[in-house]
Amino acid sequence: MKKYWKTILISLIIVTTIGSYYIQQTMAKNVSFKIETTNGDKGEIDNLIIHASYQSVDIYRSLDISKDGSTNQSESFIRELKERYYPVMFQKYIQEHSKFMRGKEANPGQYFEDEDRLIYTIFSNKEGQGGPFTLQIDILDKNTNESSSFEINMPDQVRYDWINESDVYVENGKIKILATSNLNNEEELHLYTVDENKKELEQDSIIAKIESDEISRASIYMFNDYNKVQNENYFLYMVEKYKYLEDGEREIISSPMYLYNYLNNEEKEWTIPAELKPYKYSIILQGTDIFIPVRSNNGLVLNRYNIEKNQWEEPFSFKYTSIANNKEKPSLQITDGKVYLLDRVSDGHLFLIGDLRTGESVYEGKIINENKENRDADYSLFIEQIDNNIH
Repeated sequence: MKKYWKTILISLIIVTTIGSYYIQQTMAKNVSFKIETTNGDKGEIDNLIIHASYQSVDIYRSLDISKDGSTNQSESFIRELKERYYPVMFQKYIQEHSKFMRGKEANPGQYFEDEDRLIYTIFSNKEGQGGPFTLQIDILDKNTNESSSFEINMPDQVRYDWINESDVYVENGKIKILATSNLNNEEELHLYTVDENKKELEQDSIIAKIESDEISRASIYMFNDYNKVQNENYFLYMVEKYKYLEDGEREIISSPMYLYNYLNNEEKEWTIPAELKPYKYSIILQGTDIFIPVRSNNGLVLNRYNIEKNQWEEPFSFKYTSIANNKEKPSLQITDGKVYLLDRVSDGHLFLIGDLRTGESVYEGKIINENKENRDADYSLFIEQIDNNIH
């Protein structure tokens, strides 16, 4: 009996876990939401789907919410595990390009997509930490469904513990890969330029380099939209140096920001006004604009800086009464010239759409729980991604 106790214990854990999951599944069937219009153009949500995550004490669910109601994304235990950590965009890729996507990582920073092609890039190190890296680039022609692939052996001096890609930019036969690398507490931000026709590394530019020691620490933050796989002509990053105090709090030593132009490979320091520095971690870069959302009980102020004009524009203000707390902060997404906002209000969640050309609210609604009698009063709702089939 003794030699089987580990097997019995593991079996009990598996049975308990799966049993708990299906109990949650039964409870989750009562979790149902819909978007209810209160003001503005109802047409704004005709083709709109909010991919959201619902959390309460007992339940975690991935939901698709629309004007017609909500549907649970997952139907099985294994699928639920996958989707909990799998961005929505990759579920779509797998459905449409299953053969091409086989074995690929779900990191948006490794992909580029336009109307005709889907490109995937990955650095691999078969010899372990400190060994030489190989860059593999896979290209799918979406019109013919044919794919091609090539590898580049990185120079011997390119030896790191890891390389993590943040963005892929493709223009005029050049594939530019923005990536951070680490070796012995030294972190570097690189821009690798690949000549697609020659299938060779054309340039390896070190954009930033930092080092941590026993006293001070340093980190590189990127502010571009993590889930966007189309070209952005600019990227914004911050090099933050700090140290830990005796009480465990962080003291910022310096935090300069830099704006890089992919088109001409030029970089300049970008200064944020002092009054907006407390909100710097909320920065969003979209197109030629840098947005800094500042939330309060009275609504949202969207501060905006135009890169090409090199100036701050008049902020946009969206007024409503929020009761958001530290546990559930408002969810914000900027895409296709609009801001999508989900925030806690007294009787549920407000859903607002603002036009970034005019600064006006074009739609206001609420996400209503259709089974109020079964609602956990302490539940949270977060936007994962917005899809609009019009675009």
